[in-house]
Amino acid sequence: MRSSVSFSVEDLRVIVRIDGEDVSRADDNGGPDPWHVLVPVNRFVATREATTATIACCPSCGPGCFAITACIRREGDAVHWEWGRLRGGAWAGERRTALFDAAAYDAEVARIGAERSWETAERRAGRILLTGLALPPGVEGVRVRAYRPGELEVWFEEPARYQIFVSVPWEEDRPDESAAQARALLAGPPEQWPATWLSNQWGLDDPPAYAGPSWQRVEL
Repeated sequence: MRSSVSFSVEDLRVIVRIDGEDVSRADDNGGPDPWHVLVPVNRFVATREATTATIACCPSCGPGCFAITACIRREGDAVHWEWGRLRGGAWAGERRTALFDAAAYDAEVARIGAERSWETAERRAGRILLTGLALPPGVEGVRVRAYRPGELEVWFEEPARYQIFVSVPWEEDRPDESAAQARALLAGPPEQWPATWLSNQWGLDDPPAYAGPSWQRVEL
């Protein structure tokens, strides 16, 4: 028997319902922030290769504290989900499975990926800026935030190695124009970015290989 799935964004949290059951807020959990699953990449898209997406997490701390993860895989005319807690790449404790009609699933994933009503000016700018942005190999766009008045901080990661922060001009009442200007800057050589960096790895003291001479290390 095939199930149905629906997605919504409520109070800046992505809520997943399977056969009408809210699986994101079960057991006092919360849905993930759209930054984790919709922007800059829609992680619910199903491919023949298994991928993962957070569907529930700690409502206070986010996925870094506790997360329920769905393993998503396309199987012919169906999409298979298996979800539960993943620890070190292995399932821990109870897990559940569901099978969805691929056409209906793809339509719902495309719909939530195109939904914009929940976006603030800051999040709209982040989506425009980060989606499809060409980056150095291994580097991923994470999110943006209005750091100080007139300044937007763009956060990148080279997972398990570096966090990288680039500050760009920001006008809240002109998010599209601000994002376009920042994207033009970030499309240029990384060594020319006005960036700071932080190592995520103990003993890794050298800056990223693509860093320029103006990059500054964040001192904690």
